[in-house]
Amino acid sequence: MSGIIVQIAIFIILFLIGWGFGRHIEAKHLQYLAEQEKQLAHIQVDTNKFVVSHTQGALISSNVVLSHDYFKFVLAAIQNFFGGRLTSYESIVERARREAIIRLKQQAYAQGATQIMGLRLSTTELGMQGGMVEVFAYGTAVR
Repeated sequence: MSGIIVQIAIFIILFLIGWGFGRHIEAKHLQYLAEQEKQLAHIQVDTNKFVVSHTQGALISSNVVLSHDYFKFVLAAIQNFFGGRLTSYESIVERARREAIIRLKQQAYAQGATQIMGLRLSTTELGMQGGMVEVFAYGTAVR
């Protein structure tokens, strides 16, 4: 009986350590994203198609893959059992989307572009248990 209690206690302690590290890493990533978005705010993003005019354009793309932490995996499994929105995965998809757009803006900035036209995002679930999210972003960098 005491062996089971020790195993449960070890599991809970390791689970809480993983939760703490996961929250810390996610907070650092969100802070990084906010800083990058401020730096690249001058590059406009538009989902409208590229209009032929006197401007020059070039196709740019970016790809981001993010994985969840163990805590979010367990939380999502519990939420999935009861149904409803998987809010723990929503934050991962949002972070991946923001990172992909930032990388796209960095490429546009490197080419001297001031705008990205025709932005498209494609999201794919990777992994056997849905543990990773891939976001592919592409558009036309316009000078």
